[in-house]
Amino acid sequence: MKKLSVLISVVFLLSSCAKEGGGADSVGAGNGQGGSLARFAVANDHLFLVDGSELKVFDLSKPNNAVYLSRHQLNTQVETIFPRDTATIFIGTVSGMYIYDISNAPNINQLSVYNHITACDPVVANDRYAYVTLRSEQNNNWCWRSVDQLDIIDIQDLSNPKLITSFSMINPRGLGLIGDTLLVCDRGLKVFDVNDPLNLKLLDFDEDFDAVDLIPYGNLVIAVGEDGLKQYEYKNGNLTFLSEL
Repeated sequence: MKKLSVLISVVFLLSSCAKEGGGADSVGAGNGQGGSLARFAVANDHLFLVDGSELKVFDLSKPNNAVYLSRHQLNTQVETIFPRDTATIFIGTVSGMYIYDISNAPNINQLSVYNHITACDPVVANDRYAYVTLRSEQNNNWCWRSVDQLDIIDIQDLSNPKLITSFSMINPRGLGLIGDTLLVCDRGLKVFDVNDPLNLKLLDFDEDFDAVDLIPYGNLVIAVGEDGLKQYEYKNGNLTFLSEL
């Protein structure tokens, strides 16, 4: 687990460096990008960190003097955090997905909660849909239910998220979005066309690398496994292997 945490941190740093290089995919100063299993996110010179059952907020306007500002109790076991943009974060917990407005950080506002069966729960989102993988783990006290699926949730109204559909998976973990393409770590790395949320289409599948999480940026994808990293080029629904670490 320690090795995996280090690898995920490396991926966060790699993607942040790529973003800071500018161009169409640049998120600007004071922001970063992590994978769907990340436990912290940076936006608008603030650090948002999930720990236990809490969301903690830090001021990063002075990088050499980070200031702890506040904590917010979610009353459930928190697992992941995903910043959709500089105004909204999605928090994955074992009981549901929480949506927060962070546009006026450090003053933040909980917009809604989408509840689901008890399961491990990373989440990514675009302007219209949130994608949540639910995973069962027999040796995990928080994720013991035998549910392995992908939920697609309508979030056009952030205050009222609605489940559109669910798809069975093997044992899904992290996931990421590139336009209308969804990549899912599910006993390998799977690429789906999600243009029609009721009709997922499998476009590509690398079954030789058991990915745990991933970060897409531009036409590149960095995937994290238990023992290393793989980098792919993504184009027209296909993954082309580039390198590994």
